[in-house]
Amino acid sequence: MRVLRRLFQFVRPYSPKLLFAFSLLIGAGACEFLIASLIVPLFDQVLTHTPVESGELILLQRGLALLPGEIITQVSLALVLLTLFKGLCLYYANYSMGYVGQSVVTDLRIRLFDHVLDQSMAFFSLTSTGRLMSRVSNDVEQVQEAVSLSLGELVRETVLLVAFISFVISLDWRLALLSVLIAPLALSLTLVMGKRIRAVSVRSREDTATINDQLQQSITGIRIIKAFGMEAHEGKSFRKNCGRLFRSNMKAAAILFLNSPAMELLAMVAFLPLLYYAHYYIADRTLTLGFFGGSIYALFRMYDPIRKLSRLHVQFQRALASGSRIVDLLDEHQEIKDRPGAFVLDGIRDSIEFRDVSFSYGDQDGEAGVLHNINLKVRRNQVIALVGSSGSGKSTLVGLLPRFYDPTSGSILIDGKDIRDFTQSSLRRQIAIVTQETFLFNDTVRNNIAYGDMSASDDRIQEAARAALADDFIRQLPMNYSTPIGERGQRLSGGERQRISIARAILRNAPILILDEATSALDSESEKLVQQALANLMLDRTTFVIAHRLSTIRNADLILVLEHGRIAESGTHESLMENEGPYRKFFRLQNEQLYASPGRVEAPI
Repeated sequence: MRVLRRLFQFVRPYSPKLLFAFSLLIGAGACEFLIASLIVPLFDQVLTHTPVESGELILLQRGLALLPGEIITQVSLALVLLTLFKGLCLYYANYSMGYVGQSVVTDLRIRLFDHVLDQSMAFFSLTSTGRLMSRVSNDVEQVQEAVSLSLGELVRETVLLVAFISFVISLDWRLALLSVLIAPLALSLTLVMGKRIRAVSVRSREDTATINDQLQQSITGIRIIKAFGMEAHEGKSFRKNCGRLFRSNMKAAAILFLNSPAMELLAMVAFLPLLYYAHYYIADRTLTLGFFGGSIYALFRMYDPIRKLSRLHVQFQRALASGSRIVDLLDEHQEIKDRPGAFVLDGIRDSIEFRDVSFSYGDQDGEAGVLHNINLKVRRNQVIALVGSSGSGKSTLVGLLPRFYDPTSGSILIDGKDIRDFTQSSLRRQIAIVTQETFLFNDTVRNNIAYGDMSASDDRIQEAARAALADDFIRQLPMNYSTPIGERGQRLSGGERQRISIARAILRNAPILILDEATSALDSESEKLVQQALANLMLDRTTFVIAHRLSTIRNADLILVLEHGRIAESGTHESLMENEGPYRKFFRLQNEQLYASPGRVEAPI
């Protein structure tokens, strides 16, 4: 019920259109009822040649009214008109249900997408991309089918079932009683199958998510797969996952396809007593052929809704399995929220301060945390360099500034005010980030540079590209700034991608800059160009630099050396070189590596 209540929130805005569709389905059911009622005069007044007085209304002893005049003509006309009206009702009802279903799916996808985007970085470190895609795509499609198709069919078949039961009761209550003896067994069979199909469907959805996850990882990591010759390994793993999904789907199919023949068998078993009943009462002349024909027609039509309702129940259970996964995702909250009354940050005037900042992920505490009691004050337009071995907490420290995470304890202040008192959007507008692993979108050069400000003019975009030393190579591309660069910018070299990223940061014109090992993955020639572009970017900005090569940070205003999440030492390059601390050890180690690498063109420190 929890799943249904949550999903109904997305259906409620379209209740008027849903009610309109339901009313049309009721109209279609009424037409079915009237078509069935015409069976009685067709049998009794036409096929048995019972005379009809012209211009009179003939009443059967059970109270059923017949049309006067030529029975065949009038019944035929009534059948055509009723069928036409029923078709119109079904067309507009199904169209309305389809509209509601597509609208609900659109709203649900948007809600899921917004919900995912609002989560903190900790959420994405715990949840794979493929599984998220499966819930937003496959699971939502399953719910859409239930809303737009199955829900309308459920209403229609329920109306028909009630109409035909009422019709049979109006003709002969004993016949109706015999016909519904099968109901308890049919209901029990439906519930058992529904329960089993829901359990199997949950497993099937999980197996689908696993396949999507592997597919996403294999495509994005294709270079590594080919470099290490692991195509066969990945293929074997994919076939194993596909086999698991195949078995789950076949279990679901076995239950689903058993439903229809089982219900038909029950219907046929229930029909046999009716034959004996009809034989006895027709011979006794207390039951006319018309009444029996109408009853049999109604009973056969009644078992069709019973069979379809059983199948729909099974389909709804599959949709509920997907719905439960969607609701679980919506109920998962790791987002960082703005405080009530948060105000807008408009630049940095004095300083940024880390005050007793500690941080740990959800499964860590105490000494196992990532950062411990970080105290740091950075003046406006200073350059702060972070040095340390992998895992020392450098990236996590700078990630706290744009609130990708929030400190476990302590606070970060800008001009003396806690950054949690600012809106996240205004805080992040003051920060530009350039990382080692540059991410570019599958779009044009222009749109990638303007990503932080899509309203930027072409002049501003080109000016940013020139400052990033990117304008020359961009103009050599087939369509200049309108050239698509492929997924993750694969049509560009590493240095070109990095300079596009720097142009994006320059265009943002934010007063705070974060450089996370922005040159460590480049060759010497590309690095030289990127370093010049970075120098342009760093002008008049408060800059945090995470550097792998110490030669790139020797002019920093302050260098912090992190070890195990703590500041081991801090100072300028000259002051740190005077101590026998970790910075000097890093320096000596890199010099030894530099002299041992004759291919390097970088001059030793």
